[in-house]
Amino acid sequence: MDLKSREAYQKMIEEAYTKIPETGYKQVTTRFNPPTVRIFYQGKNKTVILNFGEITEYLNRDPNILRKFLTLELAAPASPSNDRLILHTRVDDITLQNTINYFIKRYVKCPVCGGYDTKLEKVRRNLMLKCEICGAESPVPPIK
Repeated sequence: MDLKSREAYQKMIEEAYTKIPETGYKQVTTRFNPPTVRIFYQGKNKTVILNFGEITEYLNRDPNILRKFLTLELAAPASPSNDRLILHTRVDDITLQNTINYFIKRYVKCPVCGGYDTKLEKVRRNLMLKCEICGAESPVPPIK
């Protein structure tokens, strides 16, 4: 490629970039720092998540969905109490944090753009993850 054609090519690329709208698709680079799980043990066999309400609010999810997910993943019954969640088994904070991170990966993070500004919607009988950044709709596994 000679110098003239290279300059013409560069000029065409620059012109094309100026025509791309600002609201077009972008890879999401914002920081997403959900609160870390704070727990205490009540008696021998109960784990209380102190900041359960704060976590669900940050994730923009219904507390019942996260509660149901935790009970299934940890195989332990749970009962809500104000902004707390009481798990009727002893679970360490690392296991809880890993389980919540798994929930975030499956039910919060957009698989298309990687954004976290999403909503769970039920379409007919299927759960769909709708991204408010790129507009993608992706099916997610049901929480039974």
